[in-house]
Amino acid sequence: MLICPVCACPLTLQDRTARCDKGHCFDLSKEGYLNLLMGSGSHGHGDDKKMLLARRAFLEKGYYAPLLSELENAAVKFFPQGGTFLDAGCGEGYYTEGVLLRLAAEGKEPIGFGFDISKEAVRLSAKKLGGLGRFFVASTFHIPMEKESVDLLFSLFAPYAESEFLRVLKNGGILVRAVPLEDHLYSLKAALYEKPTRNLAAATVGEGFFIIDEIQVKKEIFLDSSEDIFNLFGMTPYAHKTSLQDMKKLGALKSLHTEMDIGIIIYRKR
Repeated sequence: MLICPVCACPLTLQDRTARCDKGHCFDLSKEGYLNLLMGSGSHGHGDDKKMLLARRAFLEKGYYAPLLSELENAAVKFFPQGGTFLDAGCGEGYYTEGVLLRLAAEGKEPIGFGFDISKEAVRLSAKKLGGLGRFFVASTFHIPMEKESVDLLFSLFAPYAESEFLRVLKNGGILVRAVPLEDHLYSLKAALYEKPTRNLAAATVGEGFFIIDEIQVKKEIFLDSSEDIFNLFGMTPYAHKTSLQDMKKLGALKSLHTEMDIGIIIYRKR
């Protein structure tokens, strides 16, 4: 189902090398992923190792388990037997792993794929989850997969590329998005910034999709260690936007109550 990012011909894997009929070749890494990101963006894009490890450490403590549970339930509900699942922007693989394991446990026999623009993210995912699916480095806006090859596509806190999602999804295929809602992590921002702001509503999608369900995952989470507070902060975009002066405020915190307020929006391709 993967295609060459240069010429869009199908890729065939032989002896740890993916080849197309026009002679373009891409070698598997030692972790088992393919780098299919082309051009000047092939190096240094996306989340860095520090952010990814902070996210993995935070998520593996179960703080966002309610979100994962709802995502798993949605996948089971809409995924066809033996279908194809794609996580567009898989990060370090926390949600990818949970969904694929749940689908397998339900006897759905998923064919799994995950990609991210961050090479380090894909390396971490492939190293841990390689037995669950195929992982590759790519841009959300240039997905190297065949037209109408995907049954269920996840886009969680990731760039929204409607034309590509429509291209790779089968007719009637399902798109699941997770987006921060108004109150998400507001108390974390209030602890950092003099004038914290609420999150803006996610942009609506075009005519290629229609909404079939919306779920709000909202609860208060309590972080009782500086390590967990810093890991939550480190996995957010705020880590790259916060001044050293404001970051010092975070170091003074020994515990933190903050909000998880996340919307799951489920669409069907027309």
